[in-house]
Amino acid sequence: MSPYYAAARLWLDAIIDPLETRTWISMGIEAVRQAPATREFNMGVLQT
Repeated sequence: MSPYYAAARLWLDAIIDPLETRTWISMGIEAVRQAPATREFNMGVLQT
């Protein structure tokens, strides 16, 4: 599927240029780092 097709239907938030991937990932990590953990992570029952 073309990313342009998916973006036209609002299935994607953005189309990232491959040269900007590291920038987008680092922005996401920085945003997560600043967000406080409101509760402990609980995965629940994992069935495989």
